[in-house]
Amino acid sequence: MSPRARAAARWGGFLALVAGVVLYAAGAFEGARIRPGRLPAPAGLPAPTATAVAARGIVPVVEEAVGTVRSRRRVAVSAQVTARIVQVAAEVGDAVRAGAPLVVLDDSDFAARYAQARAQYERVRGFLARHAATTEQMEAAEAAYLEAKAAVAHTRIAAPIDGIVAERHAEPGDLAAPGLPLLVVLDPTALRLEAQVREGIIGRIVPDTRLAVELPAVGAAIEGTVAEILPSADPQSRTFEVRVNFEPVTGVHPGMFGRLRLPVGEREVVHVPAAAIERVGQLETVVVESGGRWTRRLVTTGAALAGGEVEVLSGLAGGETVGLAAP
Repeated sequence: MSPRARAAARWGGFLALVAGVVLYAAGAFEGARIRPGRLPAPAGLPAPTATAVAARGIVPVVEEAVGTVRSRRRVAVSAQVTARIVQVAAEVGDAVRAGAPLVVLDDSDFAARYAQARAQYERVRGFLARHAATTEQMEAAEAAYLEAKAAVAHTRIAAPIDGIVAERHAEPGDLAAPGLPLLVVLDPTALRLEAQVREGIIGRIVPDTRLAVELPAVGAAIEGTVAEILPSADPQSRTFEVRVNFEPVTGVHPGMFGRLRLPVGEREVVHVPAAAIERVGQLETVVVESGGRWTRRLVTTGAALAGGEVEVLSGLAGGETVGLAAP
């Protein structure tokens, strides 16, 4: 291409560029431009069939004290005389009635002493009738006779209460002696929770008040009455033992775990029905109405409250309308 042709091409391109700029400034290309603005808002979630309002309210502040279920009537059965055991008539778990025989001791020595004391008593009584013995001799013979008679009776050990044999520490052939427990019998219908309460709140507990008792093993939540508060604390744990009596509950036995719920104050919380909370893995959400649309919002829940309500720690301020899950 000649120099004159190249110069003409350059001028043609320059004139075309200038013409394009002029046309753009005049709005010739307006239809191809995207005007500024906002995208249309999403439609939101479908409206729920049932709703509730997140409310603010005052709820009690409750502390839990752990404890153990015990029988209020627990008797260690022991002998009152020293003798060899001949028979043990009860096994662990057996139900016994008050007065039923539990242990039989060898009474051969006591029977011989009883026969001798009885004969002496009869003899002295005959002498006293003929004025051949003194009153003091009669009293001594009678005391020896009654003591020997009681010793024979003590070789038959009976159940002290209606209950269940909880422990057995004796077998035939063992030597029974006063103070050594042979069996332990407890009443399974008279139960209490022995809970350890920290020293900071022990002053809030008063005898004869009603407190909530939880028994997780059987899923029971009941009320009990404060019967005793031990006056001294455990120096290791700094806790006081509180004993709360409660009525029998099916499936609850001595030795089981329990919790005592202690009201220690009040606080304001936001709460919603439990049906408003939807859980997916570790996430908790509610469906909230905002500006005429239903959206999903993350929340954090706290304790379960009375009446099927759940405390909401974050995500709601109170007053919002929330959706409930269909039953």
